[in-house]
Amino acid sequence: MFAHYRKCQSDEDYAQFTLYFIRNRKEFSRQFSLGDALFHVLESIHDSEILLIFDKNEQLIGWGHYRYVNAKYEYDPEGDIVFINSVIVLPSYRSSSLFSQGFHYMLNQIAAENSSVKFVQFHAQIDNAYLNRLYSKFSSVIRQREGYYGMENVYSVDFGQLHDYLSAKQSRTYR
Repeated sequence: MFAHYRKCQSDEDYAQFTLYFIRNRKEFSRQFSLGDALFHVLESIHDSEILLIFDKNEQLIGWGHYRYVNAKYEYDPEGDIVFINSVIVLPSYRSSSLFSQGFHYMLNQIAAENSSVKFVQFHAQIDNAYLNRLYSKFSSVIRQREGYYGMENVYSVDFGQLHDYLSAKQSRTYR
């Protein structure tokens, strides 16, 4: 699967992300209303980094959304935690190779932006067996929290370890 990525930088990029997010909000959460989607974008866009994911025909097929935080989970552009809020790809494009390629790209982007990052964290709803099984392959649950639509596991992994793990997967894929 060929995909390429572009970081949101222009107003047009952010508009494209916002429209895509609204149209595909049910991929983010089945319960997400239009109002929820608009509030989420307005609340998070100013202190987040967003990667747009395109297919070979330049069609937007997904996004990755992350932010830098400190130990208190407060926004900090030099924070040592990168919290990945969401990565959504249209179901017809999802594959293990795109997952590892995209995650590897995101980590390289993060390394270029913020040399202070030591940990990668993300969450999954407790009742999502697939994501919890996937994430437990390379990270550990550090706590549980109440999310917008139920309890979530919060995962954490050392940045360098995850980068090495994904680099190894990428090198095996392209042999």
